Order: sequence, then structure tokens, then C-alpha cells
Amino acid sequence: MGVLGFRGTDSVDEISIRALALLEPEGLDAEGQGWQQRKSVQTRIAILDAAIDCLQTHGYGRTTTQLIAEIAGISRGAMLHHYATKQDLIASVIDYTVYKRWEIFLDGIRALKDPARIQKMAGIEISWNSLQTPEYAAYLELAIAARTDPNLAKIFLPRARRLDQTALAETIRAFPEWAHDLEGYALAMDYATATLSGLLINRDTWPESSQREVRAFLGKTIAMLRHGDLNRAA
Repeated sequence: MGVLGFRGTDSVDEISIRALALLEPEGLDAEGQGWQQRKSVQTRIAILDAAIDCLQTHGYGRTTTQLIAEIAGISRGAMLHHYATKQDLIASVIDYTVYKRWEIFLDGIRALKDPARIQKMAGIEISWNSLQTPEYAAYLELAIAARTDPNLAKIFLPRARRLDQTALAETIRAFPEWAHDLEGYALAMDYATATLSGLLINRDTWPESSQREVRAFLGKTIAMLRHGDLNRAA
């Protein structure tokens, strides 16, 4: 066992698979299951995809279980069999959207060679792509709505924080170049997410050239942070 729990025999591929297994929402793994269980998983995924579509199209305030059932093409009773309340469904949507984002990100990181990941900071573009999805649009809708809806906040905030901590603890191992500085990695991930989320919000009003420049600058500053050229204390 190496620094910060790194094991030299673990490949980035193995690490990514393990991280995704920990982030995978409960009840969505159909591997090794019988036909009935696989059908149940397919129905749950259809419901979650319908909820995501509803959230990004209509917003949280107009999202109802009836509308989600209609979009999913199932009866409301069938949906309630899987998710008894809107709160149960929203909790699963949060888990699912976080999982899908990290699935895109980690799959992209697994495909990178070390020079692309370390010298060219190609992970920035992969992270940017992971945010331009219906799942992340739904996640942002929930995050914004939770600011003014205390009932949603009770569901969203603790779940989002727990998932972020899990993702941070596991994905660090996919970046052995950060093995010497766990706090620096946490700061880099927070900085990247904050910057790219802000860029996403302004995507339709900023020219593409400005967006590329921001992402390039983000990569340069994170590289400086990793090399110790930025004083975090200052």
C-alpha cells in the first residue's frame, strides 16, 4: 500500500470500475439477475430518465409523479411500486445523475494515456463533456431549487455532499500524479467543477473562443497547483 492508499498494482481501469461500483445507485444493477429483476431495473431507469427529462424541460416546481409516469410510458401505480413518494424518486434521481456524470468522466480518464492526462490536462475537456448532459442539467435544477425549497434541501444537500465525498475519496486514485497532495486534488476538483459549472450557465451567451480560453486557463492553473507553483495559503 503506497501513499494515501495507492496500490501500485491497481490500474486506472481497475480503480475507475471500483469507484463507479461504489457510486452506482441502489437497485440499478441487473448483472446476474433473473428476467423479472432485469425488467424491474429497466423500469426504474426509464422512470429516472423520465424524471431527468421532466426536470430539465419543466423545472422542479412543475415536475410531478403523474407527469413523470406519462413521460416514462407507465401507469402512475407502476411508478409508485418502485418509488412510493416524490421524495424517494428525487433521492434516486440525485444518486443517478451523480453516477452518470462520474461514469462519463471516469470512462474518459480510463481512455487517456499518461501524457495526455498529465501534460495536456485532457481531463478538463472530459469533465466539461460530463457536464453537458441532461443528467447534469437535472442535477443543477435540483441544486438551484433546493435554495428556496426547504423540503428539497433536506433531501438534496446531505445526499449531494455524501456523494461528492465518496467520489473525491475514490477518484483520487485514478490520478496517481496527485498522490502526494490529497488536499490539492480536492481543491483542484472543486475549482474545476465551480469554473465549468459557471461556464455551462453562460454557455449560450459567451463566444466559443472565450469558453475555450477559460478551459485552457483552468488547465494551466490546475497544473501549477499540482506542481506546487501556486501558494494555496496565500
